[in-house]
Amino acid sequence: MSDIPRPIPDSDSEPFWEACRDGRLLAQRCTACGVFRWPPRGVCPRCSAWIFAWRELPRTGLIRSFVVPHRAVNPAFAAEVPYVVAHVAIDATNERVVLVSRLHVADWRQVAVGQAVDVIFAADGLPSFKLR
Repeated sequence: MSDIPRPIPDSDSEPFWEACRDGRLLAQRCTACGVFRWPPRGVCPRCSAWIFAWRELPRTGLIRSFVVPHRAVNPAFAAEVPYVVAHVAIDATNERVVLVSRLHVADWRQVAVGQAVDVIFAADGLPSFKLR
């Protein structure tokens, strides 16, 4: 099996990935207007301010959308099809922080939009989800 692709952090996202390696979920929050910035970036999409602070987020959310690949486009995932990739709106962010990641379930047919999930972290810090 091929190696699973890993994210390549940049200067904006490195604090997020570092926190994930510590089992924490962070997002930028604009200091001027209070809006969460996702994905991390230098300027606020709402007020154009450059000032922000990293805020710790709850490790919970709701499924907003999902897909179930039945064919592996990347050979690294061939042994795992079918699997679930979910868009999850993280709680307490007014749906401004939506993570896209793997949802660990025994049977993809048990997944539905609106279900509550918990964030889990792999040993290497990659976040994914499980049903609550």
